[in-house]
Amino acid sequence: MEKKAPFNLDTYDLKEELDRLRGKVKKPNILIAGATGSGKSSVVNHVFGRDLTKVAAGEPVTRGIHEFKSEDVAIVLYDSEGYEIGSARQEAYADEVIGFVERAGSKGAAEQMHLVWYAINASMKRVTALDKALIRRLNDVTSVAVVFTQIDQVDLDELAALREEVKDVVANDAVFQVSVASELLSDPELRVHLDWERLVTWSVEQLDQSLQEGLLMEVRAESEEMLKLKRKKANRIISGYVASAGTAAAVPLPFADAIALTPIQVTMSVHLFRYWGVKTNDDMLRALIGSTVIPQIGRALSKTILLNVMKFFPGANAAASVINATVASGITWAIGLAINEVAYRNAMDSSKTIEQLLNSDFGSLFEQFMAQNPVTKKKD
Repeated sequence: MEKKAPFNLDTYDLKEELDRLRGKVKKPNILIAGATGSGKSSVVNHVFGRDLTKVAAGEPVTRGIHEFKSEDVAIVLYDSEGYEIGSARQEAYADEVIGFVERAGSKGAAEQMHLVWYAINASMKRVTALDKALIRRLNDVTSVAVVFTQIDQVDLDELAALREEVKDVVANDAVFQVSVASELLSDPELRVHLDWERLVTWSVEQLDQSLQEGLLMEVRAESEEMLKLKRKKANRIISGYVASAGTAAAVPLPFADAIALTPIQVTMSVHLFRYWGVKTNDDMLRALIGSTVIPQIGRALSKTILLNVMKFFPGANAAASVINATVASGITWAIGLAINEVAYRNAMDSSKTIEQLLNSDFGSLFEQFMAQNPVTKKKD
């Protein structure tokens, strides 16, 4: 077997890899619709933690609909201009929105509207006939969430009456009530009346699995519920690299050639860091990988192969120090889960940096996930 050259992070094109990963992510298309003053911008800004209409380049794709997209943003946002309730523009607005979504639906999967968030200002205390007609027609084409905004301006009875107004046009689990009022967001007892987390969870579940990563990369995940969802969905990313590692070792690798797996695991680490939104430039990310991830991978490989292969993988050839597909997949799975958990802990409590957590927690997490590995359980 041809001997593999040692992996060299200095020659690893991190920028090219990040660009490749950006291009690989499938972006969900989200249309935000509703009357003028319905709170569309507040919904977008709160869910994503920034004004995507300023971050991404916008251009009109049809009358009344603007598309906002950027290489650095993992979703494509479509913003409708809105209309004044009672104005002559109401009917034109309905034709523009419905026509746009229906035309997109006749195209390929990448161009279809995957989600519509329809905002209604609860403080207006009414759902118009146009709202109902639009929601009903949109719901025939794609997944529609009805989002009642500014619920801090109404009482519980008024809110219940608004929800009753839309029960015949959309399922109850697709109706959400939100507010960006600080007094509600900062008070745990009042925050339970807000559906921000439920809106994101519902939206993720409406999407094909291939589109979920893009939405979760952009969502501002602050609550424990949202961070747990993000951690769970990262398993799909890890699984892809596990498959690659298994393929690389389909013909068993001598331990001396185990370095062939390192680029796969380093790329997985970069992918997970980007997924979690680790805020660092390319040089700092390279240093982080070089000083923590690669040494940890090396120690993990050495310890696992030389000391614990027979324990974790009874069928492995420890005497000949061979890494087969089972071993390669199991190691990659454990490394991915350990990095994912470190990133989750950092998001939950930023008092420790990613580097500190990798140095303090990665080793024990790796051993824990090796012991819990699905392949290991099958062998027990």
